[in-house]
Order: sequence, then C-alpha cells, then structure tokens
Amino acid sequence: MRQAIRALGWTPKIFWIVITVFMITCLYSAMGLMTARSIQFGEFEVSFHNRTTTVSLPFSFNNTGLYDISDMNITTRIADYNGTLISASTTFVPLIPRGSNVEEVHNISISLDEIASKNTTYLLFNSGNFSIEIFAGLVFARVFPFQISINTSMPWGAPFSNFSIGEVSFDYVIRTVSVPLSFKNDSPYFDVSANIHFGIYNHENVLVHSGVITPPLEVKSGDSHEDPLELSVGPSVDLLELKEKGRIHFFFETSIFGFEKEIKWGDVSD
Repeated sequence: MRQAIRALGWTPKIFWIVITVFMITCLYSAMGLMTARSIQFGEFEVSFHNRTTTVSLPFSFNNTGLYDISDMNITTRIADYNGTLISASTTFVPLIPRGSNVEEVHNISISLDEIASKNTTYLLFNSGNFSIEIFAGLVFARVFPFQISINTSMPWGAPFSNFSIGEVSFDYVIRTVSVPLSFKNDSPYFDVSANIHFGIYNHENVLVHSGVITPPLEVKSGDSHEDPLELSVGPSVDLLELKEKGRIHFFFETSIFGFEKEIKWGDVSD
C-alpha cells in the first residue's frame, strides 16, 4: 500500500518534469528556427490580368525543429494614404512536418475594379505611400501558438500623377481645338498606353463633334507628358460660337482601366 502511495506521489512530479522538458525542447526548437533563418523569401514578381495587379512573393520554410508546425498563416492588408482598405490576402499552410521544407507563393492582389467601386479612383492621379500590415501566425508542436505582426509602407506611383487639362484654344484656319494636357507616369510597373475618345458639346449642350485622337497616348514609366491634344473638327462646327461656350468630354481607355474627364468654358450646364 505504501509503495502505491509513493508511486502516486511521484506522478505529479513526473508530469511536471515531462511538461518542463517538452517546453524547453519547444523553446530550443523555436529559437533554432529563428536563428537558422528557416523562412526565406524570393524575388517578387508583378503581373497584370483581368484588370488586376498581382504581386507574387515566393517563400520557403524549412522546419529544422523537433516538432511539427501547423496552421501557418500569412496575411497582408494594404490601405491607401486615406486609410481605405485596398487589398487583403491570406496564404495558409496546414502542416509543415519536422525535417521537411515547404515552398509556397503569397499573392497580393489589387483589383482596379475594386478601386473604382470604392470611389478610390483618386489613386490613378495621386501618388503617395500605402500602409502595409503583415501578420504571421503558426502553431508550434500543435500546442503553442506563435504570432507576429509588422507594419510597414510602400510607395504608390499614380500612372496619371498631377493630371491637368489646361485652357482650350482654337485655330480657325486648320480647324482644330487644342487642349493642353500634362501628367507624369509615376507607376514603376507599367507604361501608359491610352486611346482617347472625345465628344465636343456646344452652348446648348448638343454634341457637335466626336472622335478618337490619333495616335494613342504613349507615356513610359517615369516619363512626363506635356503636349496638347489636337482635335480636328469638320466645317459643320461653328468654331466662333463654340469658343464662347462649350465643353469637351474625354474618355481615356487603357488595357487595364478607363476613366473620364471633362473641361468646360463659358456658362454651360451639364
């Protein structure tokens, strides 16, 4: 009977010894993972498809620890300089067994359709900094959760930065309407190539002329555009009357997005 009581007395001690050894080995393995730089990131790639910009960030995780890693979660949230959420992306890895290596790709997608639906088309015209929140979490040895979050920022380059349309001028000899246009393509990822459709309305808000400006607008990444748009009009349009009051409606169409701009002079109603 005494031996049984002694055995029962040792049970809690043995339990706490096992727990302590387990926790020490977990801590040792976790520290080993961090010091060994088990997670490695590759070079990111930027692609465009279906009006969506995707930043692909490959990474690998080598579990050199003593225990399995489960429920690995990498989440990024990107907000613009006004605090509006632009993108939220998550990559989930259910299990990384000990001694194994996994390779995954974390994709961060920014949809231009969503930008338009959120009334954030100002991003096309104003450069600034995006705020990025990076969250990483995992469960070590199927018992201990580990989480870390990092806040950083990234520059956003607007493709039509400082977009400006100047004062309209008229040439009665060659019958053209000239509209000064200036902007800078601050986007580091793509060139601007746009077809420009226009409609000219007189003082009675009647469409008197429409067409497409040729050649298309071409501005490389990092370059500025400061040339006027030359609109040729036919003999049926009264340029003298148009000069007093009128408006021009522009539609800029690119392979990725489209937007509208308008310029008025005189007292013209919408």
